[in-house]
Amino acid sequence: MTKTAEARRAEPLALIEALAHELRQPLSAIESTAYYLTMALPRGERRAQEHALGLQRLIEQANWILSCALQLADTSPLSVQPLDLEELITQVVAARVSDGGAPVQLHLAGNLPQLLLDAGRARHLIESLMAMMTRGSYPEHMLRLRTSYQAVVVLEFAIDVPGNGPEACFGAGAAMGIESARRIAEAHGGSFQSEFGVIEQGSGSSVRFRVTFPESTVAN
Repeated sequence: MTKTAEARRAEPLALIEALAHELRQPLSAIESTAYYLTMALPRGERRAQEHALGLQRLIEQANWILSCALQLADTSPLSVQPLDLEELITQVVAARVSDGGAPVQLHLAGNLPQLLLDAGRARHLIESLMAMMTRGSYPEHMLRLRTSYQAVVVLEFAIDVPGNGPEACFGAGAAMGIESARRIAEAHGGSFQSEFGVIEQGSGSSVRFRVTFPESTVAN
């Protein structure tokens, strides 16, 4: 590939990186203001407190959308290394919960073979789907994350949420988040499947995302 072609391929990523950098500065300032409001507002002002918390959630969503855009624009080759997928999952879940994120039900198979994965992209896949799906998480319907080994390594995310379809369930950027996860799985020779089913005896969707990694990614 010529230098000119390489430069043209890098242009969209460079533009989005610059955009993300510039936007995250005002987003950080808005987040600080929202946090100050939650601390300064009287606890009795429930409606105002809810608006301040809602503002913090919108900032988190905006940062997540920017991360997905960066991932979609990144066409650089994978940099694979042997990786314990379940250890990575545990790290991501622990970090998110310590930051105040919604709890997650983990059902890990244990003793999965190590995979040859791009660590940064694998982490983004897990973090992105968790961030998107836990927006609709509530105590009686927590996000369920399961691993298994069935000739391929399977990573499954499932949750029951109000609404039907990605945007109705998870809000703005859902389609971008799903496409980002799909490209990461397929870049590793794996697959990504989504399923939106109707919740029995209720309204809303039973949402399931299934990511598989083939034996070709198993580290020897």
